[in-house]
Amino acid sequence: MNRKNDVGIGARVPRTLKKLMEQFVSRDTHINESDLIRDALREKIQRDAPDLYKQLFVVIPTAPEPEEQKPV
Repeated sequence: MNRKNDVGIGARVPRTLKKLMEQFVSRDTHINESDLIRDALREKIQRDAPDLYKQLFVVIPTAPEPEEQKPV
């Protein structure tokens, strides 16, 4: 993941959900709670709004770099 494109978000959750997340992370293949949350958000969007999910994979073309001028 490209860190310069990452942003932080915060959410308050009940203490019981936090403990459940900790237990799930220790059992699952997620590295940490942030990884679990990212994965859960992707899955939720993919399931409930597949058209939006497809936008994650759209490559936005960039303008080609100008060619260098060679001295004559």
